[in-house]
Amino acid sequence: MALRFAAGLALAALALGSPAHAQRWQDIITPADAERLRQRDSAFAAALAEVQASEFAGDLAKAALLYDPKKRLENPLPPEGKYLCATHKLGGKYLAFIAYPDFACAIYGSGATRQFVKLTGSQRPVGFIHADGKRSGVFLGSLMLGDDETLVPYGQDKERDMAGTVERIGKDRWRIVFPNPYYESTLDIIDLRPMR
Repeated sequence: MALRFAAGLALAALALGSPAHAQRWQDIITPADAERLRQRDSAFAAALAEVQASEFAGDLAKAALLYDPKKRLENPLPPEGKYLCATHKLGGKYLAFIAYPDFACAIYGSGATRQFVKLTGSQRPVGFIHADGKRSGVFLGSLMLGDDETLVPYGQDKERDMAGTVERIGKDRWRIVFPNPYYESTLDIIDLRPMR
């Protein structure tokens, strides 16, 4: 029931939010987020270096595929469905590494632009995944926090805006890579696996 309510809430927020789904991502991305996407490789390298220099270095080997910056398979957009999703935060000023447990996420749609909603948890990205070549997609969205019931549309609050690359890293595994997010870390990765 809670998942159904969260999904309805998030979809209503998407419907009322930015027209991002109807436009090319290049036409709606903010300058700050365009710069973040350009820094994807350097942010990934910096985040890995921060973790490797910390007491959490051994954690990188536990999910080597997830932390391989070069891993980008063809067909990068995840299909419609429900997903387990875990956020991993690498580097930053507070803690060099933290991997949160699985939460529930969903992908809606099957075209070149799809909706992504993190349904549970205290930090819930909501937005659109846009096709961008054979090996990468682009996520643009906004962050819902805590008990938020409405979405701040993308582009209206730099503290809530989110931009990342969407990549397939396995047969049924994807990730969204957020370089230099506004809060906490050097790099965030959402690990996406279909619910069985």
